[in-house]
Amino acid sequence: MRIIITEQQYNLIKKDIEEEYPVTWNVEEFKNLKSFNQRVQYCETNLTRIASGSSRIAYKIDDTKVLKLAKNKKGLAQNEAEIEYSQDYMMDDIVAEVFNYDENNLWLEMELARKLTPSLFFKVVGFTFNDYVDAIRHHEDTLKPKGTYFKTPAPDNYDEMWENDFISRIFDMIGSYDNFASGDLVRLSTYGVVKRDGEDTIVLIDYGLSTDVLNTYYKK
Repeated sequence: MRIIITEQQYNLIKKDIEEEYPVTWNVEEFKNLKSFNQRVQYCETNLTRIASGSSRIAYKIDDTKVLKLAKNKKGLAQNEAEIEYSQDYMMDDIVAEVFNYDENNLWLEMELARKLTPSLFFKVVGFTFNDYVDAIRHHEDTLKPKGTYFKTPAPDNYDEMWENDFISRIFDMIGSYDNFASGDLVRLSTYGVVKRDGEDTIVLIDYGLSTDVLNTYYKK
């Protein structure tokens, strides 16, 4: 099918494409950099650093994307886990989207999310974050062998949480993914807020700490 557009429409489309990345940021040029120091220097010159941990550095690309740059083997492993989970159709509605990535897990471009606060969590989900944390811990405990440890009591509204789309998806994820290390699920900083279909939606933004990564790089 042949589609004909006006010159004005073409210029608008061209403008949108050109503005997808900041003027100073060239992702193709970035892909060709050979060393970690070169990648860091390029990011420091052209992007805004927004976070840095023991394994990765995060840079804001624009109002929709963030770059996660691996610093070491831990960072590579976490990038790999996030790339893998983001491509799983069973998780794509509860994790931040990964748009682009290096085939060796050196970096990835992820959906930029707003900071989540307890009040915003309650506004979007309808339950307090503290009750949610208790529910996560209780749900994990119910999946473990009985009689070997103290079980976290369920919050009074635990049964109601199963009727909530977001929380029930998290419960399902905990039960379905043996390699998903769920300890970070009780941390507010693990989540962010994005727009999906015009609505505020809570998603996981830091979900690369799989059980394999945890056992290999963090437990001694």
